[in-house]
Amino acid sequence: MTTKIGIGFSNQTNSYRAAIEAARMAMELRGIERPDFALIFCSGKHNTTELMKGLNEILPAVPKIGGSAYGVIANEFLGYDGFEVGVTIFSSDTIRFEIFAQPDINKGEYTAGCELGKQIKAAAQADSKALLVFYDSSKQQNPPMLNFATYLFKGIEEYLPPNLVCAGGGFLSDMQLNTCYQFFNEEIFSQNAVAVMISGNCKMETTILHGCKPCSPYLTITKAEGPVIYEIDKRPALDVIDELLGTGHGMNWKDFTSYVILGVNHGDQFGDFDEKAYVNKVTLAVNEDNKSLIMFEPDLHDGVEVQLMTRSVDLHYIATNVQETKERLGIKTPIFSFYIDCAGRVKPFSGTDFEDAAEVQKVIGNHIPFMGFYSGVEVAKVGTNLQPLDWTGVLCMMGE
Repeated sequence: MTTKIGIGFSNQTNSYRAAIEAARMAMELRGIERPDFALIFCSGKHNTTELMKGLNEILPAVPKIGGSAYGVIANEFLGYDGFEVGVTIFSSDTIRFEIFAQPDINKGEYTAGCELGKQIKAAAQADSKALLVFYDSSKQQNPPMLNFATYLFKGIEEYLPPNLVCAGGGFLSDMQLNTCYQFFNEEIFSQNAVAVMISGNCKMETTILHGCKPCSPYLTITKAEGPVIYEIDKRPALDVIDELLGTGHGMNWKDFTSYVILGVNHGDQFGDFDEKAYVNKVTLAVNEDNKSLIMFEPDLHDGVEVQLMTRSVDLHYIATNVQETKERLGIKTPIFSFYIDCAGRVKPFSGTDFEDAAEVQKVIGNHIPFMGFYSGVEVAKVGTNLQPLDWTGVLCMMGE
């Protein structure tokens, strides 16, 4: 049997029926008779108990992972902030799927990452090729707090075999950081990390679709604590950003939330601009009282040099990166493409007049099964290490 991968989706408001519709579509699309693994994403508006009930009716005893997402992307479907469900079903005699779960990431992301990494290391074999990791982005709503991918993936990476290509993303039910859910087999959790290791006759390559360019000189963070940046170049952070944006920018400081992006160049600071060398960080909130920026991650510490970034999604750049990823894969036709796209890049928030995921859809086409979700944080390798990313898209391509 050749590998078969089916994609199904639904936007029915009835969670039970939506799950059945999406799972049946995925099964029937490729004529799958023996599902080996299922990857599931659903809107945070769904009743997860009813959703799981529907999934288990079509996919009883099938290993599965997934969780809440701001939206879902597929070959011929793109939706967010509604009742989206996306189901990908894999069936193969030559590729294996092994799933993992780790609870209580809100009690210590690094410790949870180490424990998940130990599970993966113990199960990895010589032909293990790829790893996808998803976790609960939201730690709590008021005040807004996130589970930090910086610490989670630092723990995971300490135990990863060097041959595993890894990518990941943070689940996000909605922009208000309401309760997020993760699926593992037939169970529903919160504050969990879940993962699938893919082994056998396969290969995976990843690429990062950024869409930002620097619009300031290099600045130095001079006072920071955790995710809070108090001072840049020894001045209050909000004053510095306000000045960089120029007179007449028309925004209040609260408008900087999700708009202000700081980039870290991991390449040559004095060479030509290389987008692939940048890690971008988005502002989660601001504190007007002490004029600080509160970032999504705690990795912009004292001494780090940053630049203010401006959004600039180049459609030609998307096509070029997809083609380069295919070439690195070394296989004429990939069997699966998977996209982890920042929720902030949807058209209402991005400031563009198009959906970047729709452009990825066009480039991928309909001949390659394609699934994705809108995330809180994206994770991929930049340089030699896994890095949490903001306002990016991480595209994974798998070949057999």
